[in-house]
Amino acid sequence: MLTKKHLNNEVIYQIYPLTFGYAPGSKTDLYPSGAYGNLKGITAQVKYVKSLGVDAIWITPFYKWGGHGFGYDMTDYCSVDEMYGDLDDFKELCEVYHNYGIRILIDQVYNHCSIYHPWFIQSEEKKHGFEDYFVWADAKGYDEEGKPIPPNNWQSIWDSSGDCAWTWSETRKQFYMHSFDWSMPNLNLNNHRVQDEILKVAKFWFDLGVDGFRLDAVAHYACDPLLRDNPFDEKGHQMRLYDINTAGGAEFINRLKELCNTYEVPKTLLAEYTYDKSSKGFEKTRRIISESSCDAFFTGALNFGLKGLMDSLKNEMRVSPNGEKLNWAFSNHDLERAPSRIFGKRQTLARKKLLMQLLMTLPGSICIFQGEELGLPNPRTIDECKNPDNDPLEVWTPYENPWDAARAGFAMSNKPDDPSRKLALHPSEEQYKFAVDNQQNGDSMLNFTRYLIAFRKGSRFFSNHGSIIPLKVTKANVIAFVRTNKNTAFRCLCIFNFNSYPVEVKYRGKRHICRGESCILD
Repeated sequence: MLTKKHLNNEVIYQIYPLTFGYAPGSKTDLYPSGAYGNLKGITAQVKYVKSLGVDAIWITPFYKWGGHGFGYDMTDYCSVDEMYGDLDDFKELCEVYHNYGIRILIDQVYNHCSIYHPWFIQSEEKKHGFEDYFVWADAKGYDEEGKPIPPNNWQSIWDSSGDCAWTWSETRKQFYMHSFDWSMPNLNLNNHRVQDEILKVAKFWFDLGVDGFRLDAVAHYACDPLLRDNPFDEKGHQMRLYDINTAGGAEFINRLKELCNTYEVPKTLLAEYTYDKSSKGFEKTRRIISESSCDAFFTGALNFGLKGLMDSLKNEMRVSPNGEKLNWAFSNHDLERAPSRIFGKRQTLARKKLLMQLLMTLPGSICIFQGEELGLPNPRTIDECKNPDNDPLEVWTPYENPWDAARAGFAMSNKPDDPSRKLALHPSEEQYKFAVDNQQNGDSMLNFTRYLIAFRKGSRFFSNHGSIIPLKVTKANVIAFVRTNKNTAFRCLCIFNFNSYPVEVKYRGKRHICRGESCILD
């Protein structure tokens, strides 16, 4: 039976349904040409996912959406977008994966929704009961041109229209807050009526068979009700005191976890959490994470190159010293794929294997992004993956960034009739060389990943909590640390040499020679 802490040591496989794979048979199939991945396509690949040995899958949004945020801009929290299928398809997916012993996590986006969501439309029009469903504020005043001035200095994380967290509504004659794009207004999670509605949403998906959630943007839940300006530090950087990590957000998470615990097998919460990396920020983050009722924290993929990777590992461990609540990843749908981002033109099979070995030694849960097990490089450009002749919604027309290209599908084979070739964002020709069928035999990245997952799960040491003690090294491109268990009684020396030549590392007076593009686990 699963326990409340089961999530903490799982290996989780992230699926991006728009490009993971298409399969026919859905009653709502609007695009039988196979332009877009669907829930049937995920179900059809259960044997492949099972062959990896992962504990769970995390499916990014497949709900009705507003066309701006790839599903993170929901227009209906409790329905499947027709391009992906329907609720019957989702129930089938849950049943099939559970029969194979694989847990299911789905993205839930409770910080914001779409401007096209009925809740926002009614709130903007001040319909009774919806007036305070979102964060509204009067203008602070008006500038010389008569334009309204935002109520405070809060900034959005990313916004196609600028960096201000406020957008003026001509309909309501007030500003609404958005932590991200203007098309995704923040729900007012200080409002208990809003919390109640979201808890109904959570129960809906739990009752359908979902085992847990990956919670999007939890640091942004709720905000200071007084809407106070954020102060600035001595370097002129805004200190995020009032727009993130508030008491209202913590209260809502606690209510959500109470719901999780009402089930015979408690549901689990994997929280996406970003934080201020200053010394004060770390102390605050350590307290928030230790006190939070979330089971684990996805603090963002390790998106540094090798030069900053060790510092990044140390920083993450500072917020959860024994790794109980940490979740680690090198790639996801918002980043250029790790082999290309970290190694560029210097990527080799040996270096990709080393990176996966490093990931599997870390204490906490692990996320692997679809295709990462194949060692997929990033496409050189997104244009070589676009299929405008089979993109009826023109989903991919405006996009051209490296992290957009990372979302391209992956291939089961490199044959001309492989279904992935019909996807609106298909693999590049270079990526077809890494197809699953090409890696089923021999010393491939796929087989090596399967071996590592099995090794980690079978190891009472690496599959449990512990810490990492960094070691000083004089050579670049070398990661060295001592991995411990929780009480530090057992230790393992871990040296990862990404150079093409041998490197010496000293530990406790003993010299360890690590060959080029190899590791030592001693």
